[in-house]
Amino acid sequence: MSLQENDPAAFELMDREVRFRAEVLDLVPSDNHPSPAVREAERYPLFYSENDGRNYYYPACETVAEVEKLAGERALRCFPGAEHVNVKPTDGTRGNEATYRAVLEEGDTILSLGLAEGGHLSHGLKWNYSGQLYKIVHYGLTPDGLLDMSEVRRLALEHRPDMIIAGGSSCPFQFDFAAFGDIARESGAMLHADISHFAGLVVSGHHPSPFPHADTVMTTLQKTLRGLKGAVVFSRELHKAALNRAVFPGVMAHATGAQLLAKAICFGEAEQPAFKEMVGRVVGNAKRLAAVLIDRGYELVAGGTDTHLMIVDVRSRGLTGKEAEARLQAGGLLANKQLVPNDPEKPTVCSGIRLGTPCSAARGMGETEMDRVAGWIDALLKGGDADLVRAEVADLAREFPVP
Repeated sequence: MSLQENDPAAFELMDREVRFRAEVLDLVPSDNHPSPAVREAERYPLFYSENDGRNYYYPACETVAEVEKLAGERALRCFPGAEHVNVKPTDGTRGNEATYRAVLEEGDTILSLGLAEGGHLSHGLKWNYSGQLYKIVHYGLTPDGLLDMSEVRRLALEHRPDMIIAGGSSCPFQFDFAAFGDIARESGAMLHADISHFAGLVVSGHHPSPFPHADTVMTTLQKTLRGLKGAVVFSRELHKAALNRAVFPGVMAHATGAQLLAKAICFGEAEQPAFKEMVGRVVGNAKRLAAVLIDRGYELVAGGTDTHLMIVDVRSRGLTGKEAEARLQAGGLLANKQLVPNDPEKPTVCSGIRLGTPCSAARGMGETEMDRVAGWIDALLKGGDADLVRAEVADLAREFPVP
């Protein structure tokens, strides 16, 4: 019996969302469209397989063990220089939590990028476990919106943190992991790299690699790696046992075999030349979109982008980020409100919007289409006809269907 026959209410919700996504353009930089092969993994009967890497606590786990091994081998090939990987974590926040538990003690000091400057809530937000269990010191940005490495070094030498985190969730600039590694060694800190949002760019060579500079590295898979929701954590061989214990039984039981299979397929695809070509489109589309918006008079944090995303300060249009998000969605463009440096607004309002290009590249769009997208953004933020824009967006979306 089909889902539509068995559960019409659930089918209607799913079908509504599928039809909606088919006719809009998703510009949220943390979103992506997984490949059909990755999505197919969810169908396979690979069951729960709680284990610590040596001992399995359920029967008939032989195939799942091979799947987990395959995922790990492919992950290590994607990131040359990595020594050990744990592929079990179900999301990035759990991956970071396991990393902290593996190498830190409660009350230790973490130096990380502030949330308003592009950091992530799991890097020390006071309402998150990271901000409650550890002492947090934040570094920030230069007046130009770039990483202030002199401040990173000054704060590291002043506070002597146990860990420095390089990475964030809203960063249009690249991270110089070699420089972070030098500062970590000088101050006696461990270096943790959270590359969740730009891991695909690392694999393709469009962003510096954290290896061999970082002691631990975490990435999610559902963003620029184009997988399903999940995470993996890398560490030096020295920390292998502690990290594995911190993941299981420390912060979670286990991912399902289907989740592990999706990770293996994701990393397998990331090894292929087609993946590198797609990431090249992601970066090219982002640079083009940023350039056209700047030409139209918009102010972008950091003056543009060196990654897959950009942050547009919409105060020059007399808008808040919340208002801009609503205008864009009315016209069929999905983008999220975003804090800008020294933002006077609260996080539920914001003064900027965050735009990204992974979904456009996954659908096959290029720089020509970004010219049209920039025009629609400008029209909507100036109060243009949302219905007219939405119809034009839908036409383009149908020309480049969701894979």
